[in-house]
Amino acid sequence: MEQTKNDPNSIQITLPAPEKWLEATRSQADADGTDAVQALYALLSDLDQLQQKGCFEESASIREFILQSLPMKPAESLFYSYGYRAGRSSVDLKPGTRLKIERAYFRGAEAADEEHTTENSIGVGAVTYDVEQGSGTKIRFRQIGNVRYSPRSLSQTIQKGNSGLSLSGLPQESHYRLLLYTVLVAKEHKLSAAILGADRDSQLDGLDEELRKHPDAACKYTATTPGVACMEFDRFVALTPQIAVELNGKTKFLDWGTRIRDVLPENTFKALRIQRRFMNSYSDVHFGAGDPNLLALPLVSGDRLTW
Repeated sequence: MEQTKNDPNSIQITLPAPEKWLEATRSQADADGTDAVQALYALLSDLDQLQQKGCFEESASIREFILQSLPMKPAESLFYSYGYRAGRSSVDLKPGTRLKIERAYFRGAEAADEEHTTENSIGVGAVTYDVEQGSGTKIRFRQIGNVRYSPRSLSQTIQKGNSGLSLSGLPQESHYRLLLYTVLVAKEHKLSAAILGADRDSQLDGLDEELRKHPDAACKYTATTPGVACMEFDRFVALTPQIAVELNGKTKFLDWGTRIRDVLPENTFKALRIQRRFMNSYSDVHFGAGDPNLLALPLVSGDRLTW
């Protein structure tokens, strides 16, 4: 990124050639030792600061434009759309997605017994939230329906407002991110996930990096960081983002990470057409006939599939 020579009011952003970028992300580090992805996050942080200063239109996200313009392998779709990749197990929660929360409940154990075991399980509670556009550019979470208990009689045991499934404590923020600790840390750790909110993506990038070093102290660590919202979940809670895709004209919410092979019926590959959203319009995804890599393509919110 550099200032344009003939126009001091403009900057020029040069993206790497497709082959160079794909090789850099595959090998992680260039010949000079520079990690390609870390260098990308440094660039995004600089752009974030420039956008905060009014150098770019607030209605358009320069971060989204850069990420969606980079070449990608099919398996990396989740990184460019939600910031997820191996070793960086966090997911951006964007308007239009949903968040499913499930919690296991246990009865009290005898003094000599382990407290949380299959024998002490009394059931599961689940609830779903829409991730919506709130005031201005803020994001909010709206609960869909009531908490669902299995067995249903569990609702009489769990005190109202004490289900451990509420997100009412999260204020509206410009950006929210889900950190999945179950992928990052050993089983003996107390937390399974945390939700972080902030005014800028670059704030979440920095916290993401630090919290992987402090996996049992997410909200405690962020308490000293002004303007950051945080909510932790213990190891008996599972959080699953869901995306809205269109399958033969019908909108369906699928668990995040669903791949084309998971939804495509047998013997329909030849008739398959995929459209993916780029900024504010749709484009066809071109692929070779019988390309096996396509079946491994993770779906992202807004994808349209017909067959």
